[in-house]
Amino acid sequence: MGKKQTTRNQLDDDFEIEGQQRYARALGPRGNHQHEVEFTDGSKTLVTLPPRYRNVVWVKRGHYVIVDPTVGVSEKVGGEIVHVLFPKHIKDLKAAGKWPSEFSDQKGEEEGESEDDLFVNNNRPVMSDTDSSSSEEED
Repeated sequence: MGKKQTTRNQLDDDFEIEGQQRYARALGPRGNHQHEVEFTDGSKTLVTLPPRYRNVVWVKRGHYVIVDPTVGVSEKVGGEIVHVLFPKHIKDLKAAGKWPSEFSDQKGEEEGESEDDLFVNNNRPVMSDTDSSSSEEED
């Protein structure tokens, strides 16, 4: 299957979970096209991204994927990513009532925009405001 066809299939709205496929949330990349994911029951495992998707989609921390735990199983790897879900897919699944309640973020929908929604740079240390040094100087 060519790159154009693979891209079209990945962006297609019509997909169904079949067999033992499960929803999962990506916790982050672990190198060599492997990603750690968390399933709806809270269990975590390592899954691979198949070669046909490697230059088509990128899986980042927090993205939702569909994993087939019966394909590509080895000693350390617990499955293979079958489909990467985009926000449009998630919205359609919620509207159809097929989205798992474990991944529903109710408080995020209620609050709307807040300070917590702002981008946080994880590469920089957080400087906390402490007044202990200034109080020692005053004594």
